[in-house]
Amino acid sequence: MSLTLKTILYYFVIAIFVFSIGGIVVYRLISQEIAQETDYYLSHSLEIIETRLERAVERGYNLNNRFNTNQMIIKELSSLPADTNIHYSDTLAMHPHLNQLEMMRKLNVAREVKGKFFDITIIDVIVEDSDIYDSVVQIIIRLFALFALATIIGTFLMSRSLLQPFKETLENIKKFKVMSSEPIALPATTTKEFSQLNKFLREMTSQAQQEYQILKKFSENASHEMQTPLAIAAGKLDLLTDSDNLTEEQFGLVTSAQRSLKKLSQLGQSLSLLSKIENHEFSRGEKINVSELVDEALLNFKELFDIKNLSVTTNIQGKIFKDLNPHLATILINNLFHNAIRHNIEGGRIRVIMDDHHLTISNTGAVPEKPTERMFDRFEKNNPQSDSTGLGLAIVKEICDFHNIKIDYTYNIEHQINIYF
Repeated sequence: MSLTLKTILYYFVIAIFVFSIGGIVVYRLISQEIAQETDYYLSHSLEIIETRLERAVERGYNLNNRFNTNQMIIKELSSLPADTNIHYSDTLAMHPHLNQLEMMRKLNVAREVKGKFFDITIIDVIVEDSDIYDSVVQIIIRLFALFALATIIGTFLMSRSLLQPFKETLENIKKFKVMSSEPIALPATTTKEFSQLNKFLREMTSQAQQEYQILKKFSENASHEMQTPLAIAAGKLDLLTDSDNLTEEQFGLVTSAQRSLKKLSQLGQSLSLLSKIENHEFSRGEKINVSELVDEALLNFKELFDIKNLSVTTNIQGKIFKDLNPHLATILINNLFHNAIRHNIEGGRIRVIMDDHHLTISNTGAVPEKPTERMFDRFEKNNPQSDSTGLGLAIVKEICDFHNIKIDYTYNIEHQINIYF
């Protein structure tokens, strides 16, 4: 979920809380105001009624005919009660127009008028609590809808300007390459937090670039310097094997040392290649004829097929072009064939199937002693006694990952590696 949407959701949660509390407060304030206004109206009506009552008493009118209605009741008393204060209360009375009982406001007071004592009751219609509640709910809903619309539009508009430097920073981070000597380009911003983030990113990426260059130089120098003494040692061992005075045991030791030196040289080259692939030092590639590469590999490995008496069957569609790095594609194909030959049995078979969607290389061989998916791990070998470096399939997997190509390894009577373009 994006930062903008999360911000909107947080605003909505806060708004629901605020509008709920606000609705309760508004409801109570309106109820109190209506009650106060109604009481004020009743007290004003009392003054008018007292004036009219004085005139009626002076002229000797019949009070029942002139004053007693559904909204006003005047009773004559024999004496004035001790409590002459005005009392306000709620009561149920017949509505003058709806002809049904409704909640109303009542004023009750005892007064002396022209030497006579009266109990005066005035009733007036008030706004019911349910009506107030409905009105407040409708107002709150409309305000919340307006607030929600304003929040959504406002947040998206503000995020475009406020978060634009942050979005540009993310895009530049995606484009950043540690092997490049150019510093990361970050947008200028007046926002303090984004400015601090950009400063940290510049320092971090600069340090990463420096450390990468140091590690790269070390790896290249170490690989280069290792090859020189290895080549010298291998040359001297070759001269030693040409000597006529070597015993059979000595010759075996020299041959074993040659194999170890060769394996060490291959190991250094393989690790260097893996490091370069992981660091994306190769270009993504170009359109190359993969079927032609497979045909060339079959031709190059023909002598090795014959030495091990392997039967090879192929079903390769011609002119299959894919976006691959030519050098890495060649290493990929060669490693797969080398693996199929090395781990095959005498007189076994190899099958190669290739179309526009996938390449399948299967071969006979011993039953795997480990799960096939582990064979792509570095230094993972099915036979620990093998003189293999255990990096062949690891390099294949790295090349496939570099080109975003799917690869799997299964065993069902035969070993089968599938590459899906």
